[in-house]
Amino acid sequence: MKFPLFTILLFSFFSYAQNSTSAIVLDRADNSPLEFVGIYNSKNHTMTNADGRFQFSSSSDSIIVYRVGYDKLITTSQKVKDTIYLNKSVLELNEVTVTNEKTLWQKVGDSVRSNYPIYPYKEKFLLRGVLRYNGEITRIQDLQGKLERRTLLYTKEIDPDKKDFKVELTNMRKVGLVKDEKQVYFIFETFYQLFMNFTPMNATGDAFDLTESTFNNGKKINLSFHTKPEFDNEKVVGYYIINNEDHAIERILMEIDFKNNPYKEDGKTRYRTVSVKKEMSLNKSLNTNKYYISSAKYDVKVELTDEQNSYTSYYDVSFILTTSDNEGDFEVKKNVSTSKDLFKINYPYDQSYWNAQNQLLLTDEMLDFIEKIQDPNSEFKIKSNIKN
Repeated sequence: MKFPLFTILLFSFFSYAQNSTSAIVLDRADNSPLEFVGIYNSKNHTMTNADGRFQFSSSSDSIIVYRVGYDKLITTSQKVKDTIYLNKSVLELNEVTVTNEKTLWQKVGDSVRSNYPIYPYKEKFLLRGVLRYNGEITRIQDLQGKLERRTLLYTKEIDPDKKDFKVELTNMRKVGLVKDEKQVYFIFETFYQLFMNFTPMNATGDAFDLTESTFNNGKKINLSFHTKPEFDNEKVVGYYIINNEDHAIERILMEIDFKNNPYKEDGKTRYRTVSVKKEMSLNKSLNTNKYYISSAKYDVKVELTDEQNSYTSYYDVSFILTTSDNEGDFEVKKNVSTSKDLFKINYPYDQSYWNAQNQLLLTDEMLDFIEKIQDPNSEFKIKSNIKN
């Protein structure tokens, strides 16, 4: 059967028409911007940045706005306004101190192999690194590519190895200072170090006190933890959000404060880690029924001084990871070392890709930094692959 040309063109238009939505997501209680809010439907996904902003394009009109610990919003692109408010899920008043689990944590352990891919798989990723020196941004780097993992979780039968990750870098942009005013170069993590840091961790041993509370009519459990008072060298607090139906971990937050951490020597400088914060959100795939890390954040604060303690400087480095196409059917051709300082990796800048990228928007502060730092009159040495 032959169709008129007008019909074919009309069908083509509707097949590729995109609904584009931009907005900011705030906590309804205090109007604070919400980072890591998933914006998605069955075809596409994105997430909010530190400003709570997102841009979402999809051929489907439906939109789901969700972050674990908040009530899910199901809407359409036509109904989305400039600002979206999310309500925190209400914890139910059955909070108890855990003293003996077969509790919940043993059930989580028993369900590991059914909930997570304990086998090799592939996914696509976007990784952002941001470095601050005494509160001011000094470095931004975005890396996009394909990743082949040996496993998501490490069990007693699987020991970590530097060959556990294979990376094919497909896009990168970076701009920042090589050294700061003290002539110090801050070493970025490697792919291997970061992916290992983005591995779910256990904080339920003898060093911790645990507390359970439920929400979403008992469907979710908040398992909070904190180190016992006798462990005074470091304070660890955080929580797990656990799906009570399949005992899968859906979100992890862990904050570590180091007390009187000893300095390490590096020439005339001395440095020590002050604090670490990790966040991870895991989503269940409808295709495999497995949970994958959909987004993660790793923050580290480092204190720097000299032999005479004549000054004190602070570095705050933050890495954000988002993934997609988990267990995708594509080839990963390794083209970058997973053991190299990320900021020393070289890869050409593709302006058309980054202009269209909306998986993780740059914040207003980042945009101002990129514009300012490429000033040719800057006194600092700049390293960048972004061409003006």
